[in-house]
Amino acid sequence: MLRSLFGRPSLAVLNNYGHMARPASPLLCAQRGVFADRVRAGMILKVDKRYYRVLANTRSQKGQNAASFNIKLTEVGTGRKKEVTAGHGHDFAEARAERVRLLFSGFDDDDMACFVYPEHSSDAGKEVNIPGDSLPELQQKFLCCGMPVDVLHIMPDDDESPNEKDIWSEVVMPSNYTYTVEKLTLKGMYKMAAFVECDGIIGVNDSVQVNDKVKVVIKPDGTAAFGGRAT
Repeated sequence: MLRSLFGRPSLAVLNNYGHMARPASPLLCAQRGVFADRVRAGMILKVDKRYYRVLANTRSQKGQNAASFNIKLTEVGTGRKKEVTAGHGHDFAEARAERVRLLFSGFDDDDMACFVYPEHSSDAGKEVNIPGDSLPELQQKFLCCGMPVDVLHIMPDDDESPNEKDIWSEVVMPSNYTYTVEKLTLKGMYKMAAFVECDGIIGVNDSVQVNDKVKVVIKPDGTAAFGGRAT
């Protein structure tokens, strides 16, 4: 048994290579760990002090009873891709994250996109700000006051990163929304509609008139399309 100078058992332990390892610190113990074989698509991991969403985790066999895992990641907020390879027992730090329903309230003078908690929520009226230029172009054009959105909220570990601020990212708009036609113009052979509630412009059919309520379909590929008159 390993003993200290005072005859009490030492806190030292042996690592996987049989060498003496440093005692685990409270900071390490506070992390939400997940082993490589338990990593699943959709998880938010903290890797090299950055936050990533897991896209996929595939296992590759290397020799008898040995496996490694190839994990594909995308960085939260930037979309940059990253791949890491880890052994079966590698421990990743899983971030505390949730998706929150908020209402868009407009862009301020500093070009910050402002969102607020709905009236009947426990945090009603609390404001969340996201840099406007970090949003996809479609969202910058078609977000409008009062629109409900889902936003990713990452809560840093207070013990591990006491000075790190909460992260708000990955705004998800409704798949379709109703707008009021403010102005109609011609672009070549196409009739284009501009709206009262936002800066977006889309092509519409010939029957659409000023002040009509029309649906705009928000597509996953980052484009918008005419969805017909609202009934």
